Amino acid sequence: MVPLDLLRTSEVFDGLSDDELAPIAKMSHQQTFCAGDLVFDENDEAKNLYVVTTGRVGILIDIGRGRQTVVDTIIPDGSFGWSALVPPYFYTGAAKCLEPTQVLVVPGEELRGLCVDNCRICHTIMQRLASIISARLKDTRIQLISLMYG
Repeated sequence: MVPLDLLRTSEVFDGLSDDELAPIAKMSHQQTFCAGDLVFDENDEAKNLYVVTTGRVGILIDIGRGRQTVVDTIIPDGSFGWSALVPPYFYTGAAKCLEPTQVLVVPGEELRGLCVDNCRICHTIMQRLASIISARLKDTRIQLISLMYG
């Protein structure tokens, strides 16, 4: 179980009451990574949603010929691993810690179960995720154009 304070400030859980955050806090735990640690790789089965509490995580995508590029950097209160909530449940990029990092780990299957039982929680989380994914897609598009023509 994680303290509610850590969930309250997260971009993905913004708008949920303490009563709605309580079951998420109960299913979650904290994990620490060293700089350079890979949290997950592109195309791995998406099991968890993550929220950064300290440190930074780079989201990388394969750009061919064994090369990767960072398309986003997740800072404290930011989330990554949204694929754990969206079928087909495979990560669309790799997540690598850029410095010592602590995250909240929210099991995707349990969170999806909570969403089935509570439509308001699900609606709020999915609305936040849609906004996060949209912003990242826009940023990634700009970065890829820069790689091609920069």
